[in-house]
Amino acid sequence: MINIFVTYRCNLACSYCFARELHAEYPHDLSAENFDRLLDWMVGAQLPAAAFIGGEPTLHPALADMVARTAEAGIAPVLFTNGLFPTALANRLIPHVTNFVVNYNEPDMYAEGQAALLDANLSRIAGSGSRLTFSKNFSSRYCGYEYLLEACARYGVQSVRYDISRPSFSSTNDHFTNDDTRRVISHIVRFVKACEGRGVRTGLDCSVRLCDLKVEDRNYLERVSMKFSGVCHPSIDIHPDLSASYCLPMRDVSVPDVTAFPGQDALMWHFADRVRAMRQTNVSTDCLECKDFMRRCQGGCMALRRAARRAEEKGKE
Repeated sequence: MINIFVTYRCNLACSYCFARELHAEYPHDLSAENFDRLLDWMVGAQLPAAAFIGGEPTLHPALADMVARTAEAGIAPVLFTNGLFPTALANRLIPHVTNFVVNYNEPDMYAEGQAALLDANLSRIAGSGSRLTFSKNFSSRYCGYEYLLEACARYGVQSVRYDISRPSFSSTNDHFTNDDTRRVISHIVRFVKACEGRGVRTGLDCSVRLCDLKVEDRNYLERVSMKFSGVCHPSIDIHPDLSASYCLPMRDVSVPDVTAFPGQDALMWHFADRVRAMRQTNVSTDCLECKDFMRRCQGGCMALRRAARRAEEKGKE
């Protein structure tokens, strides 16, 4: 599934966000002309699904129309949102969106009035019978999850997408380092067990370094958590100008025009080839000697490894 970043504007300023800094690089929303081109390409590429994302995609004035046209073209629209949009917009989106993926933050991250708006939208979506998924990003400042479990019960949410905070391209956001991951992963294992105990399925958004887990925890997550892996694959993040990146934290691995490729598979192979050498750089000696390296594990997030290298080089200056 591709990710269409229709805008980098947002009505929140989450400290862990790795997309926020891209607003300066892409100040304009996805234009009508570019969406027409992209939709034609998606239809020709026979994509089964496409995600609308941001920033906050509901700030794009034409989002409802783009979602409807995508659905009418036989492509399942998925919406990644913070849920803070006018309730009237929910009524336009519900008939077409196949999955509302709501980034559900800790309560103290919402300003006065935002919590009530979020509750109204979640209640409306849940009441419509639409699929509703929560997204949780664990960061050094925000690691709680009891509030999320309570919300899953309140709105009938049965699946949660989770990840640790990844560095932005400049590494200026609130993110975990490689040195933090072993402690954080232990916390996440407890979170997944708490979800499973309540009948809520979980899925990892990116990859982790497998040696950061105890063997029994690794076996558990491989068994119960969807997409749990030690190897990352291209997310194909498409910007408003129709350029595309491997992922936002690795946005320098990019192509100028996604529609120049015959389809999603060709683009994924292109990106996979571009990062082949990167998978083996900035890894420890333990990684090179590990039987799982480059088979089931790549030694952790490439963006995290690159951020660690930059920090190390800066410390030597």
